[in-house]
Amino acid sequence: MPLTTATTLSRHLASGLYRNMSEFVRTSAIYLGIAVLVATVMVFGMPGLRAQALQMHSALMYALAPDTFGPPPSALNAGPIGPLVGAISLDSIPESMLPPTGELQISPVRSPASQLAAPASPDSEISPKTTALAKAAEPADFKAAKTPAQALESMGVSRAQQEALIKYISRKYLVANDAAAMMIDTAFVVGSEFKIDPLLLLSVMATESRFNPYAGNQSGGPTGLMQVMLSVHRDKFAKYGRADAMAFNPVANVRVGATILSECVKQRGSISGGLLCYCGASSPSTDGGYTEKVLSERRRMALAASIALKD
Repeated sequence: MPLTTATTLSRHLASGLYRNMSEFVRTSAIYLGIAVLVATVMVFGMPGLRAQALQMHSALMYALAPDTFGPPPSALNAGPIGPLVGAISLDSIPESMLPPTGELQISPVRSPASQLAAPASPDSEISPKTTALAKAAEPADFKAAKTPAQALESMGVSRAQQEALIKYISRKYLVANDAAAMMIDTAFVVGSEFKIDPLLLLSVMATESRFNPYAGNQSGGPTGLMQVMLSVHRDKFAKYGRADAMAFNPVANVRVGATILSECVKQRGSISGGLLCYCGASSPSTDGGYTEKVLSERRRMALAASIALKD
């Protein structure tokens, strides 16, 4: 009798333990599935997170790929636009457009775009296609090009103000600090060349694409950081290389967008009028609040970085 009771008790304990473990596993699986679903929706629904996921994927692919595959990570990280444009395929660039290997010597003076091709050490090697990408967005007047530090200094922006602007963009738009710094550097260099307020360029990027360089598509519609109409301005992108690829090049996209915006401001005679022209509206009543959104974001950026606006 005692043996039967002990056996029955053991069976009850084993059965209870099995039920509890089953319930625990089932509940854990449910919560894990919900977490994965929420994370997936956030990554695909938020441009900032989607861009960061693409950067992480590119970094992982470079880390796992053989040394002979693609440009070395050191070359991609050497310049301010490396982490983003490194994911763009250069296979479409004809070999005839690429400089011979013997010409890939680093010059003492380089434009901001060509800093992408600078090797991390004298022993490092860089591919011709990486150099071609670096040269794709160089200004026509090479000698007049400023480095990001020179552009910031010429506009009276200190290192502390730059860091404050980086933090503002990174936190509000969920952009990595390095990517935010690259876009700010690009805005100040291009703004200095086109005589246009860099904060205005940044506020247009924020309003148009929320700093997602891959926004849009290759069907001819709004594309890239500044959502430039590729079908209308294909010739402007073609100056830097293959238009379909250059539209997603952050520097080339900002340069083309700045060209269009500066022309609009000159034609309309004011920043507000230029923004109406840029978005294709004829008056403030037909722009859907676009002009006010851009100008409001410009003021917020200036306030966050303690930068005085110059209209």
